[in-house]
Amino acid sequence: MEQDIVNLLKERIMSLEEAYEQKISELSLLKELGDTLKITSLANWDELFTKQLDIVKQHTGIYSGSLMLIDEETEELYIVSVSGLYHAEKRPAIKLKRGEGVAGKVFETVQTLYIPDVTKDPNFLDKGTRQQGSLACVPIISEGACIGVLNFRDNTPRSFSPNDLRFFELIADQLSITASLVRAYTELISLEKKRMNLSRYFSRGLAEHLVADDRMTQLGGEMKTVTVLFADIVGFTPLVEKSRVEDVVQVLNRYFEAVVPCLFKRGGMLDKFLGDGVMAVFGIPDASEEDPVHAIECAVDIQRQVIGQQAALVAEGLFPIEVCIGIASGNVLAGNIGTQEQMNYTVIGEPVNLAQRLESIAAPREIIISKITYELARRLTDAGFAFEPLPQVRIKGISRDIVPIRVLYEP
Repeated sequence: MEQDIVNLLKERIMSLEEAYEQKISELSLLKELGDTLKITSLANWDELFTKQLDIVKQHTGIYSGSLMLIDEETEELYIVSVSGLYHAEKRPAIKLKRGEGVAGKVFETVQTLYIPDVTKDPNFLDKGTRQQGSLACVPIISEGACIGVLNFRDNTPRSFSPNDLRFFELIADQLSITASLVRAYTELISLEKKRMNLSRYFSRGLAEHLVADDRMTQLGGEMKTVTVLFADIVGFTPLVEKSRVEDVVQVLNRYFEAVVPCLFKRGGMLDKFLGDGVMAVFGIPDASEEDPVHAIECAVDIQRQVIGQQAALVAEGLFPIEVCIGIASGNVLAGNIGTQEQMNYTVIGEPVNLAQRLESIAAPREIIISKITYELARRLTDAGFAFEPLPQVRIKGISRDIVPIRVLYEP
């Protein structure tokens, strides 16, 4: 009787020691996983996930592990990182829909699934990987939602015990922290890219407002009614030929530094710099009846700024410049052109061509606008400037005669 009690106590002590060692092993693994976040940048998230999977493989002794995350746009699981498979970079590109295959069912049910022998389970989709043995798929949960699946595989059937599955779920909880941090990081990077891209076109305040506006950050276009402005330095090529490069660059910078604030002040979009010229659009992202007026006011601001710079440029030993401006209104196709990685927002249509042609016939310090711009502007406001119709002209690229209108303003 006494020996039985001793044996029972020994068994109990051994069980407690095993449980203690298991806890130590679990804590050691979790600490190592946490340490990778301290030494690896979130910018290198693929390296981060690979390191963590390698640590998991080393501690658990599994044959291989893989991490799948959910593409929020397609609602499909895709492999982010794999540990333990040779030539993993050559593996088939596996994507699973909700409910498809074992991992897809985990995504759907948000419950751990254990397949003792994948060769005998109808839910397992081989997808060209020629797997065999055991498979455990554990959901990665963040804020109550499944954001991915962690797969544990061993070549031997029935390899995993209930304790193993509990341990796998503990690992998935730790990796959910990494996955959530990476998702937050990539979202922030995406927002910053959008903000930087929009800052090329708009004032800082308007760019911040438009960050979430898909119209400005996605490929494609739509028809819009806008007013287009072209401003160009008069006779710039001869000035360049007889001036030092350093002086030319300095004058151009001073010119653009004067022009861009004028555009942003009046709500214009900076479409592009054109060597010594600027193209701007009023009416993006949303059109207003006052766009033609704002464009003319902007043109007057630019002329006054450039005229005001002349004395300072001469005093600094640089050459003075004068600007001619053309403005036209009408319908254009507006949108992003290029690729998802490199796109440019611009407008295409007759008003663009017409504004550029009107600028080309303008004299130094002149602002020439189209008849449509004039008709829209004169009905809306008395902005302190007047208009003077000019004789009809035929402009290259425009199939009809054009009636240019000169804007009269005080310099």
